[in-house]
This record gives sequence, structure tokens and C-alpha cells, in this order.
Amino acid sequence: MIRVICRHADGAVQVDVPTESLPALLADPANQVWVDMQASTDGEFKQMLATVFHFHPLAIEDAITDLHVPKLDDYGSYLYLVFHTVNLGEEPMDIDTEEVDVFLGANYLVTIHEATRRSIERCWNAAHHVEAGLARGPAMLLYELLDSQIDTFMPIIDAFEEQLEKLGDDIFHSHEAERDLLNRLLTAKSSALRLQRILAPQRELLGRLSTGEYKVVPPHVRMYYRDVYDHLARLANLSESMRELSSSTIETHLALVNNRMNEVMKVLTIVTSIFIPLSFIAGVYGMNFRYMPELDIWWFYPLIWVVFITIPVVMLVLFRRSKWI
Repeated sequence: MIRVICRHADGAVQVDVPTESLPALLADPANQVWVDMQASTDGEFKQMLATVFHFHPLAIEDAITDLHVPKLDDYGSYLYLVFHTVNLGEEPMDIDTEEVDVFLGANYLVTIHEATRRSIERCWNAAHHVEAGLARGPAMLLYELLDSQIDTFMPIIDAFEEQLEKLGDDIFHSHEAERDLLNRLLTAKSSALRLQRILAPQRELLGRLSTGEYKVVPPHVRMYYRDVYDHLARLANLSESMRELSSSTIETHLALVNNRMNEVMKVLTIVTSIFIPLSFIAGVYGMNFRYMPELDIWWFYPLIWVVFITIPVVMLVLFRRSKWI
């Protein structure tokens, strides 16, 4: 689906403009155009981006391919940007990211994405662009979209952090199967790492947009990008702390597992140590020798039982004094 909004030089806003009108609209620098492409085919993408906007082939190739990392390329008359949105995954402790590609020119903005984005749908109406949105230029519209999207990051990250803290408690009190608990721990670490890899580069990307090195970003808009940069810097710091928390939670879990294993091994070792002398005595008197004088003594059998009982008692007392148990 490809849709177009145009704000004409006289202030009139036209929604769902036919794509055939795009070349004429873009030719007039007084027009402000926003093109949104959602779930279109690669052929539709290439035709629109190459024949109408004449973007660089490398930028077009990146736009139709998932890059998995944020980036910013300057092509002089326009910028190509890759941002990522954040959502909670279906599995516990999982975070999903989705790529959004953007082309920013002097009088146009092109957004490319797969799923429906609430930040885009909120602005997709004529009323929004009368005084905001395209009325203040494509660079300002991009700021509005980024700011709206980043505002949704905080509750998602807060929810993830809450789940991570609960997971830290579960390793002490949960009766969950070891494999399931370890899977949640590793998923949490992977999600925290993915979150950091997304937020940290986006923070630097916004920092570059706010420095004034790109001519398609007017001076009065740069301070707004600085505000988004500050928000992303805070989120990036949170993601770093969550990555460290997930790593320390895994280390604590492994230490608890090792401690429980040591306790089991200690019990088994004590039991084995007790039964070694008992097995030796039982083995000696279980041999099939004909001449064993003790077998003819009537009180020797009760004596053996006294020995069997005394040996474990004495060994347990010694273990206790040595603080092995």
C-alpha cells in the first residue's frame, strides 16, 4: 500500500493523493509531500523510489532489505535513515524490533514499514497538517513521528524491567522446571542485548541530526532532535543496566545451581563414605571360605551388627565436628 499526503503552497492539505501526481507535486518546492509505504512488494518499492524520487540504488537496496541496525546516510539532497521500533514479544522476556526506513528531503518525507504504526496513523489526516506536521516541514514531521514512537518505548522497557526483576526473584523461589527457567533467563539476556544494540546507535544517530551537519534539517528543527536524543540517551542507559542485570541474574542462577549440586554431591559422598567400611566387612564375611573361626561363635553375629551401627554413628559425629554437615 502506497499513500500520499500533500500540503500545497496555499496551505490546502490533500489526503490520499494519486501516486501519478507525485512527480508534478515534487517539482514544486513549495509543496510539502509525505509518502507512506506499508507492506508493499519489492517491485512497487523500487519503481516508486527509483523512477519518482531517483534515490541512489544502494539506498533503495537497503530500504527493501532488513538491516537490523540503525543507520544514517547523507546523499546531499536527501537523507536515508533506518530506525527501529520496540515491542514486547509473544514469549516471556522476549522483545521484538521492527525496522522503519525513512527518506528525508527538502520538501518530502518517505516512510517505509511493514506493520501498521500508531505514530503514523495518528498523523495521517488533513487536520493534523494544517498547523503541525507538514505545515512545519518534513524534518519537523519526522521529529513528531520519532518523538511519538520513542514515547512508547518507556512503558515497554518498564514492563520488561519489571519482568526481569520478577525473574530475579523466581530463581530463588520458583518451582519451575530448570530448562524453562534457563530459557527465560537466556531470552531476557538476548532481548536486553538486542535492545542495547538498537537504542545506542539510534541515540548517536539523533545526536548527528541535531548537530547541523545536514542541509535538509533546518536550524530551528535541530533543537527538537536534541530533545529526542536526550530521551534516547536515557533509554540507552536503562538498556545497558538491564543487560548487566540479566547477566548478573544468570550468574546468580548458575551459582545457585552449582551450590545445589554441591549439596547433593556432599550427601552422596557422605553416604558412600559410610557404606565403604560396611561393604568391606560384609564382603569379608560374605566370602565362601569353609574355615572362618568367627562363624562358630554364637555372639559374633550380634557383634557384627553392633559394629555396623557404631561405624556410621562415629563417622557422622566426626563429619559434624569437622562441619562437613
